[in-house]
Amino acid sequence: MNRQEQMDMLKQEYQQIEVPEEALTRLQAGIRKAKQEQSAKKPVRGRHLAQWAAAAAVLTLVAVPNISPQAAVAMSDIPVLKQVVEIVTFHNYEQADDSGNYLAHVETPQLAAQGDAKLQSSVGEINGQMQTYANQMIARFEQEMEQQGGVYGLDIGYTVVTDTDQWFALEVSTVETMASGDQSLKYYNLNKETGAYMQLADLFPQDVDYVAAISAQIKEQMLQRMAEDENQIYFINSDMPETDFKQIAADQSFYINQQGQLVIAFDEYEVAPGSMGAPQFIVDMTALQKN
Repeated sequence: MNRQEQMDMLKQEYQQIEVPEEALTRLQAGIRKAKQEQSAKKPVRGRHLAQWAAAAAVLTLVAVPNISPQAAVAMSDIPVLKQVVEIVTFHNYEQADDSGNYLAHVETPQLAAQGDAKLQSSVGEINGQMQTYANQMIARFEQEMEQQGGVYGLDIGYTVVTDTDQWFALEVSTVETMASGDQSLKYYNLNKETGAYMQLADLFPQDVDYVAAISAQIKEQMLQRMAEDENQIYFINSDMPETDFKQIAADQSFYINQQGQLVIAFDEYEVAPGSMGAPQFIVDMTALQKN
């Protein structure tokens, strides 16, 4: 499909969209301003196309449910339209028993994407994984509540930890309370430039032993933190070497932060006592690339 055919498709979709009056007013004001600025310059066809595409992009953000998949793919080729990922809704599960010993609060976010087909597919995959996980944890909670074997609390929430032009990262935090609290973290990373749902291995060439290289950095950081602060304790060089941290998992939890840095994340009790919470380590990617 060439650029003119894309523009024709967008124009057809544009004419079919029912735009809220308030949004239409803002759009019309923007078009008037663009025309005023353009009147002082020699008309350039390419510039007109870019302005029209930008206007269409505004309409798309307002009325995305009315856009066909074909038009969405066409718009992904237009430079002025960034790929966008956002939380559009979430499912809320609340449950408690009469004794007060069982309490659950589960928020399951649902993401939406405005961009190419690959990004939308990646978002759909993440949504499915998050819903499956939530369903499993809810079923586990309801089984525990039915058995009435003690005290059990379940709290699952989410936080957008990164949202830049290139990266989107969502943290899902689970806290289970029995005799004590136990926190685990899941991260979902999207490269908005490529549309890919990223796993840790995807960040490195196939011939790079990223597990060993990252693990070595983390061990160094653990030792440094403990040397600088006696309250910092990690499972390393202990009297029980069989329980010491050896290396990260190939699919270790991670996220790319706002600064574009790789952050390796561990669950509570995974590499340190519970008093240390859920430790995280920033990895020097430059050093990894030299190995």
